[in-house]
Amino acid sequence: LSYWIVNTIRFQLKQSGENAYWTEIVRRMSTQKLVTTEAVNALGEKVELRQCSRPTKQAERIYSILKMKQAPFKKIKICRSQSPPRGSS
Repeated sequence: LSYWIVNTIRFQLKQSGENAYWTEIVRRMSTQKLVTTEAVNALGEKVELRQCSRPTKQAERIYSILKMKQAPFKKIKICRSQSPPRGSS
């Protein structure tokens, strides 16, 4: 399955004139990162923020050729109540 995915992506990129080895494609795309920040607010809730960094120009070009979003998701904020650890009474 992974062989098919890699070759499909490389084929689509080659059709648009992007002739790079797979390791180079991975290097270009690995510049985009996911940042997760966790904290506890005044109400005692655990707050988690997830955000993607901006892609480089090279990564933007690959996303464009593959007709994909440049960020898999927008900023996400998750709040959940802290539960006491198991076994503590």
